[in-house]
Amino acid sequence: MVMRLGRLFSNRQWNRGFTLIELLIVILIVGILAAVATPLYLGYIKDAKTAEAKALAGSVWTALQGAGNATCDNPVPIANSFPKAGLDQAGNTTDGRWSVSTNGSLTVACSNGAITGGSPLFTVTGAATDVSFIRVRMNYDTSKNPPSRLECSTDSGGTFVDC
Repeated sequence: MVMRLGRLFSNRQWNRGFTLIELLIVILIVGILAAVATPLYLGYIKDAKTAEAKALAGSVWTALQGAGNATCDNPVPIANSFPKAGLDQAGNTTDGRWSVSTNGSLTVACSNGAITGGSPLFTVTGAATDVSFIRVRMNYDTSKNPPSRLECSTDSGGTFVDC
């Protein structure tokens, strides 16, 4: 009996592939996932590129504070911190992706550690085509807490917000 049923079903072509409805449902599900995932992925890429600029700004700021503390009460040109931050004398990274422009000098007071200088102290600008829309600037304002603030722009410097 089992053999007869097996032959009966094996002659029919039951397992020959997917139906059109099944294929359409799979394509619809993949399309919905792609429509949701693409904007998220592009946002993650923008965040990663902005984080790269913020890391460079942190390196420049750390080198600048060290130079300011070493000279104590004397103004230090911000460009003096470039070599310690991994930049060339013009303020460019070795791969040419980022450029740093400065706003004068920085002075650290020996008595209380107060920092004075122009605002923004420096700006990190994307030089490569894939990061050309990113700007990160370091502001120092003694009336704010904390006084040093990074501001980021992902629209070529049109609008800056705290990072």
